[in-house]
Amino acid sequence: MTGIPTKSAIYPPPVPAGQDGSHRRVGLEFEFAALRPRDAAELVRDRFGGEIRQNNPHRYTIENGDPSPFRVELDAQYVHPNDRLRDIDETRPWLTDLVTWIKELDAETSRILGDLAGDLIPCEIVAPPIEWPRLMEMETLYRDLGHAGAAGTDEGLLYAFGLHLNIEVTGETVDDILPTLQAYLLLSPWLRSDIRVDGMRRAFPYIDPFPSSYLRHICRPGYAPDIDGMIADYLSFNDTRNRELDMLPLFAHLRSDLVRAAVDDPRVKPRPAYHWRLPNTLFSERYAGPAAEWQRWLAVERLAQDREALTEACRELQTLSTFPLSGDLQRLSDRLGAEYRI
Repeated sequence: MTGIPTKSAIYPPPVPAGQDGSHRRVGLEFEFAALRPRDAAELVRDRFGGEIRQNNPHRYTIENGDPSPFRVELDAQYVHPNDRLRDIDETRPWLTDLVTWIKELDAETSRILGDLAGDLIPCEIVAPPIEWPRLMEMETLYRDLGHAGAAGTDEGLLYAFGLHLNIEVTGETVDDILPTLQAYLLLSPWLRSDIRVDGMRRAFPYIDPFPSSYLRHICRPGYAPDIDGMIADYLSFNDTRNRELDMLPLFAHLRSDLVRAAVDDPRVKPRPAYHWRLPNTLFSERYAGPAAEWQRWLAVERLAQDREALTEACRELQTLSTFPLSGDLQRLSDRLGAEYRI
């Protein structure tokens, strides 16, 4: 039994509303191949309405739809003209002619690179955050992509494509965030086996697991940091974006100075959300996609809300070996997954 979700349904989270009282929001990112950005942009437009605007040969935005805006692009910085030139153009007008020439050269080079590498560089759709009850609309778009010929992680030897979820936090205090982080780390081995993370994706560092030392650190009895201490502890063990649950966007939103001092990476975009990068992009399986991954994520939130059980699981962890070959952590995680999954 694989434990893969057997229903395409959008279940409510234990805490349905965000800090403003409205439904919490979820942003999604789809990576795939075999479908050009323009074709994917047209699928988005046909599903949600709006107008397509071409930003460069391999990047489009779909505006004025419901929801909007969407961004569709080849997911590699080197196939996009250098946006930093815009600042030079605006602040140094005497360099306008030089900047214009560089932009034109950059655009042509980017177009050629994108055309040549279109099957190796993933295409990416970045959807706007939507309220969680609307996630089935993203499930429908995901199926549209598969029917149009988009290729997922399992359809190419070098493909390592992910389906990312950016889940709005329930609140911005330690009491809101730490239990979710603890619950995720405890459930991570179960999630990895249940998702059956693709081997090529495991080979790359982008979704590295958290160090077992960090798991023990934040699950130890009496661990009760303030917000600065929680973030500082995270950064001391995880000064990288390359984690299956990337907490840097959330922590940059809360304490930008702490994060910037530890991780000098312009790709860290502050936002009040958990950036979950673990799921595969799979169009060939029925029980994968936004609805299935949302269902898996809810196990994390359900355990986080059961504070007595979470405390007991953290206590049990301290008695176990976290050495992978022992299997202790996997057995604990599998038991928790079976109990808290939908």
